[in-house]
Amino acid sequence: MNSITFYHFCVVFTQVLCYQPVEKRLLLNDPAVIMNELIRLQNTVAVLNTTVSQQQLRISQQDAKIFVLEKNVDSGSTYTIWGRKACPSSATTLYSGYAAGGNNGHSGSAAESLCLPPDPVFNRTKITDGAGHAIIYGAEYWSQHFFSPNGEDVPCSVCHSKSSAVLMIPGRSSCYHGWKPEYYGYLASGHYTDAGASSYICIDINPENLNGGEKDISGRNFYPVIVQCQPLQCPPYHQNYPLTCVVCSK
Repeated sequence: MNSITFYHFCVVFTQVLCYQPVEKRLLLNDPAVIMNELIRLQNTVAVLNTTVSQQQLRISQQDAKIFVLEKNVDSGSTYTIWGRKACPSSATTLYSGYAAGGNNGHSGSAAESLCLPPDPVFNRTKITDGAGHAIIYGAEYWSQHFFSPNGEDVPCSVCHSKSSAVLMIPGRSSCYHGWKPEYYGYLASGHYTDAGASSYICIDINPENLNGGEKDISGRNFYPVIVQCQPLQCPPYHQNYPLTCVVCSK
């Protein structure tokens, strides 16, 4: 026979008034007592197991929410809209800046055009070496085809889309099935007689100008791209027609 001491508290208005040890005896070899204790322990374990299961379910649900949030943050893609000071409503404008690139007349110019930000950060002072460097120029429209006088400076914006893929399709003004348009316009590049290399870009159908443009300074100039039949298949293409373009996302 073992004895277990229980403590009895006297409480009035949440204040402890007395403290009395009360001794009761349990017969631990009594089958009924043992059975009651086992049932009580089983019930306690069942409640704890239920609580643990509920917590595990909540944790799984939270993990799923975190996964979705992280996926939304990490997903998406970026593209440049040429000729506009802001991105379409379907995307977020990361920054709006200045279209730029190498001089069309320089044989060593880089081919690609860049969208320079409006707030550059320089880590070194100017370089005075007359030969040891490359050069970047601002870009200008160089054709009435873009509904702008020759020499107007070209804006650009870098956009973030929630879509996982972005594609520029030359020769079309609408997207294929399953893709949605970000913007459309006309395909542009350097002049075909230029010494410098250039790449194709898609200038928005409603191009804007930067303030203070139309100075006719030879730099990075954009011209419309027209079709030259043979060996290009005509039809479906047509001689001297300017090519459209569309930027699509999915």
